[in-house]
Amino acid sequence: MIDQSTFDFLADLKMNNRREWYHANKGWFKDAQQNFIDFVAMLLFRISEFDAEMIGTEPKDCLFRIYRDIRFAKDKTPYKPWFGASMNPGGRKRMGAGYYVHVAPGNSYFAGGVWHPDKVTLAAIRDYITCWPEQFKRIMENQGFADTFGSLEGDRLKVAPKGYSKDHPQIQWLRYKDFIVRKQIIEDDLKSDQCLDIGHGIYGNMAEFIGFLRKAISR
Repeated sequence: MIDQSTFDFLADLKMNNRREWYHANKGWFKDAQQNFIDFVAMLLFRISEFDAEMIGTEPKDCLFRIYRDIRFAKDKTPYKPWFGASMNPGGRKRMGAGYYVHVAPGNSYFAGGVWHPDKVTLAAIRDYITCWPEQFKRIMENQGFADTFGSLEGDRLKVAPKGYSKDHPQIQWLRYKDFIVRKQIIEDDLKSDQCLDIGHGIYGNMAEFIGFLRKAISR
């Protein structure tokens, strides 16, 4: 579970997003980060119960650094006031479909899919949807999936993508540039003894969607 002190650290970091404050509270950061790493380790174990490809993935390989890349950003605050982990087979640097967890005061969620794929990957996903439209439709309309996530999120085109007509039968899906789903989680749930069961249920409801995307990308 996520400790209250971890949420407190992230809240204080957001209010004091300066190098001086961060270095003065480095010990607090390390404790909060370790709490998050332990949480990711337990999530990976529960996900591996229904997704064997996740077996052997190390929590440390999934974590995003807390340091922001501010080279070209208008916002020059140096740190991210949240913890995030991209749980792909082999870690966050491996391209493909996987699971994501985001922890921040007032904005925590479990998510998954493919975010900002390159052109080749995006083309492969779109092509696979057109080859297996009924399978993708069944996944989207599955009651557990629809009740949990509603529908896809992410960027999408206002027009049809190149190579597809605007009246293509699957155009509502083909316009997407991201293929992700997300479920917001309240802090009390993340701090509770049931948080891993909650995560197991949410990730389990997206597992078939993740599998479909992996097949699209790997063929």
